[in-house]
Amino acid sequence: MRYPNGLFGWVDLMTRDTESAKQFYEGLFGWTHTDLPTPMGPPYTQFFKDGKLVAGMSPMMPGVPEGVGAFWNSYVIVEDADATVEKARSAGGTVTMAPHDMMDQGRMAMLMDPSGAAFGLWQPAAHQGAELFNAPGSLTWNELQTRDIEAALPFYEKVFGWEWVDGPDSGYKMATLAAKEGEDKMNAGAMPMPDGVPSQAPNVWAVYFAVDDCDTAMAAGESLGGQVFLPAIQMGPGRFGGLIDPTGGMVLVGSFAG
Repeated sequence: MRYPNGLFGWVDLMTRDTESAKQFYEGLFGWTHTDLPTPMGPPYTQFFKDGKLVAGMSPMMPGVPEGVGAFWNSYVIVEDADATVEKARSAGGTVTMAPHDMMDQGRMAMLMDPSGAAFGLWQPAAHQGAELFNAPGSLTWNELQTRDIEAALPFYEKVFGWEWVDGPDSGYKMATLAAKEGEDKMNAGAMPMPDGVPSQAPNVWAVYFAVDDCDTAMAAGESLGGQVFLPAIQMGPGRFGGLIDPTGGMVLVGSFAG
């Protein structure tokens, strides 16, 4: 595998309006795309930044309630999806989609942690995950926002071997993965659900993409039809903001000093 077991290595958007989503994200991040045929009918879209694979997109799956808007999925790279699913069950997780092969690309499954936050597993084959991280237009962070952080954190420790450390702000936790290459072992963040979030909103793994300048990206997102849900704010060395894309997907952007 290109990446170690337990690393967040892929994200994709599920939406009812793929054409509008393409226009928004390609305008916001400078992406290009390729539509891959699938046996199920609708194509799977792969997005690229400067020729490197960064994210994916698929039409909304049948059976998802009409009131559910678009959403980003975060996938943890694993060596064995079936074995990881069994480990997740033992740790209190729920399997929402059993492991299954995606053509020759890999094997995937969908789970919920004990707090109800959804995420995916990806066992790579031809598709090894994203090819670019932490550069403008690519994935830079995955963050759990949950109303039951005490139930969620031990689950990820047991399933993936993450070690949680205190973050820069009170109550914020950061997951380290010892097998991650390089000196930076940080893999994800976790925080209590922010104040003001509607009670019906689910616990979620939020997705952050890097940008050159947060304020410029937020303005561009609005001009492309997005709505601001988190105005740009400074947090440590970074500046972050949140947008709802025109199809309902929540996405965060961040820029870093230096």
